[in-house]
This record gives sequence, structure tokens and C-alpha cells, in this order.
Amino acid sequence: MSDQPEYEDIFEYLEENYGMESPDTPITRFYKKEIAEIQYKNLDGEVSAEIFDFPNPKAAADMVKEFAQAAGADLVGFTKRKDPFIFKGVTVEQENCVVLGKEMDFDLIQTAPDPPSGVEVLRAYWRLGDIVCKVAGFIRSLGYPARAHHPRGFVDFSPTILHTVAALEAGLGEIGRMGLLITEEFGPRVRVATVTTDLDLPDGTRKHFGVREFCASCHVCQDACRGGAIPEKMTMVRGHLKYTIDPYKCIEHFAKYDGCNLCVSRCVFNKKPADLERFISTLKQKK
Repeated sequence: MSDQPEYEDIFEYLEENYGMESPDTPITRFYKKEIAEIQYKNLDGEVSAEIFDFPNPKAAADMVKEFAQAAGADLVGFTKRKDPFIFKGVTVEQENCVVLGKEMDFDLIQTAPDPPSGVEVLRAYWRLGDIVCKVAGFIRSLGYPARAHHPRGFVDFSPTILHTVAALEAGLGEIGRMGLLITEEFGPRVRVATVTTDLDLPDGTRKHFGVREFCASCHVCQDACRGGAIPEKMTMVRGHLKYTIDPYKCIEHFAKYDGCNLCVSRCVFNKKPADLERFISTLKQKK
């Protein structure tokens, strides 16, 4: 049995059966135009002939993290390439991964599933798409091949990396009942993307702060889901026990709002930073 996820053409199914009814404004048109016409064309590029030598992987990670944060990343982690986040049939030869997260605005996400929430998701994709392209470009300027894997990769091509699992392996957070990354800093209110590179970087370690245990008895996101896509129980998938979201039950509502976000907005971990810090501190004390 392969340990790799398999892409099931869900976004092609979306376009064929529903279309994407995102708000049409000058701002959203600009976001989409830049993603399609600029960011998708800058995922890869020329590598500098001059190689910057690092004394060790940590020194390389420190510099990449400093640049990524300057470019606007809110979360930065590192991991080696692993089968569980590379889609089956996709070849990713570069061994090292930089996983980047971008926060979404609390108040706008709280409007889900109404249009302001969908616009905020699109803004996060646009900003994060720019960030991963810049980080990949910076690494190439150091003399190492690097490719950006866009967070909104389904528009023009099939996805290459399951970013939530890459973020899990990089230690950015845990995966909750709704199948999304939950972080200590922002709860589920993040979007994530990945850069792969030949630059030697450290391998991350998974973070554990009580999400799995909390989700076992919490059903808020499940109750909020209008499509009934979030399961009651975990199932075995590729040898791992996890909550498996039914994409075909989710997709109609996802399409209607260009990202429904009800599960994100209703999640108990979706709190403002100070409140979230206190909540997670309580969970850690119970462990």
C-alpha cells in the first residue's frame, strides 16, 4: 500500500458541476490575475552560479526563516520530503522543504460563510503565493535549486504537495477533526504552502499540544458543516488513523463561497492570540 495521497480530480469535479462563485470585485479580480499571470509563472527559475556556503543546516534555516518572515510569512518550519505529503504520481526530487504559513484576519473569517470570509481566504492565497515565490527565488539566488508549490495550486494544474501534512511534519501545528492545520499561534486561521529545495535544511519534529485529544470529544466543526462532510469517527487511511473529510459533501458549499470556512470560524481553537495562548496553556497542563 502506498503511503502517498492520491489526487482525485476534486477541483475538476468542482468546476464541471458547480463552478466557483467567489465575489467579483476589482480587488478579487486583481488577486486572481496576479496568481494566474505572475505567481504561477515564477514557481521556478534560474539558479545563481555563485553558491553561498553554510556551515550547517541550522545556519541555512536561520537565514531562510529571516528572509521568509521579512517577505511576510507568519509561520516558518522545515522538514525533509516525506511520502505522506507528496501526491502519488508526482515527482519531487528535492529533499528539503520550507513550509510557510499566513494568518487570516480573525474578524473577516468570523463572517463565514458570507463573502468577506471568502475574500479574506483569496487574499491569504495571494499573499502566501507571493511569499513562496519570493522564498524560492531567494534560495535560488544563494545557488541552490528551489521550487515554490502554490497554496492555490488547483486553478491551472494538479497539486503536488499536501501542504497541511507538510506543515504537520514541519512542526507548525496539529491536524484537527476538520482535516485542517491547527496552530498554537492562530488556531485553524492559517493557509500554508511549501518550497522544495536542494539546500540542506533541518528535519522538523511534530508538535503536540492537545488538539487530537480535544477534537475527540468536540463536535463543533462537525455540527457547523452544512454538507455533513466532517466525520464522527476516525478511519484508517494509508496506515494512519485520521478524520477523513468527504470532499464531495464539502465541495458544493466550498464552491458557493470560494471556501466556506464555517468549520474554521466555528472551531474552538479559532481565538484571538491572547485567548488562544491561555486556552492552549490549559490544554498542556491537562496532558
